[in-house]
Amino acid sequence: MSTKKKKYLFEIHFLRAFACLAVLGVHVSATYYSMNDNTFNWFSYFLNQVGRFGTPIFVVIAGFLLFYQVKRNTYSFSKFVTSRISKIIMPLILWSLVYRFLLYYFDNQQIGAIKTEIVKIFTGGHFYHLYFIAIIVQFYFIFPILQKVFRTKTGLVVLTVISFFISYQMIGFDPGIDGFIGNFMASKSFMPLWIFYFSFGGLLAFFWEDIRDFATDFPWTMLTLTLLLTAGAIIEYTINGDLTNRRPSNLFNIPLLSIATIGMYPLLSKWSVLKKPLTLLGKYSMGIYLVHPFVLHLMKFYLPSSTWKMVYLPLTFVAVLLICVGLIRLIQYVPLSSYFIPVPRIKTPHKEKMGNISSKEATA
Repeated sequence: MSTKKKKYLFEIHFLRAFACLAVLGVHVSATYYSMNDNTFNWFSYFLNQVGRFGTPIFVVIAGFLLFYQVKRNTYSFSKFVTSRISKIIMPLILWSLVYRFLLYYFDNQQIGAIKTEIVKIFTGGHFYHLYFIAIIVQFYFIFPILQKVFRTKTGLVVLTVISFFISYQMIGFDPGIDGFIGNFMASKSFMPLWIFYFSFGGLLAFFWEDIRDFATDFPWTMLTLTLLLTAGAIIEYTINGDLTNRRPSNLFNIPLLSIATIGMYPLLSKWSVLKKPLTLLGKYSMGIYLVHPFVLHLMKFYLPSSTWKMVYLPLTFVAVLLICVGLIRLIQYVPLSSYFIPVPRIKTPHKEKMGNISSKEATA
């Protein structure tokens, strides 16, 4: 089979769906926290802490998708630049402006100097979730070099090992520099802090068939591994208190959890009641990531205070998810909507091996 033949990575789409749900869990629970005098209950705290696996997994997926092109010899610098501008940089700019207006209108945050506002756009400073998009943009500046230097399986192993030590050293990093540069280097928006997850995504891409085939041959084992990692997170935040998505344990948790989620694909996709919603979430994950804080912010202002009783958190979670999907569908009717929300196509496989518990790549 030609390496250039198009393939659709359904397992990665599932991984993206779970990352999306995790991030949504963090922000919905954080909203309930702020609306309840800065207090959690056991469920909202669980959702908030375990959901912090989500953003690093999104970084893994970003690295995977870029390095997968290199592996299949479909990477083109010119196409890379044009697609990244339209699919990431333009949404970052446009949604930064949307959220800046939101803060101005609802929170009375006055517009600052033009230079300050522009810097905030490209550092993801206009709203709490945009830092992730800013991180990905920073990766785009080094990826053309990385793909030239590390374009073999051995090269990706070396890059991942080097990146592990870089990311580990960056946790709690203090550059000892005052002003904007020092603050940026010490912030969660600074790319080297996340480079291990990006590199691991590349490693996953270059060893994709081997890792996928192994993981999907043992879906129940992968489910057990996922439950153990979740239990480990519960123990960790119970002992140590609040966790962040930048904790050292995630340097081990995220690779294992990514592989485990991929391995659960044939198990979960046997039931259409799970497969169809997760496929849709994977398709709309970028849009949901961009839109859901907008929805939550408006809900805080317009919904009655009774909405924020902890018992209603699961319903609010589902409501936010459905509203985001509806908004994305509406936005897609607007001309040039892809600059606001890039939505990948879902391809229907000719044949999926659902009777056997092993999953292969679906060919479109």
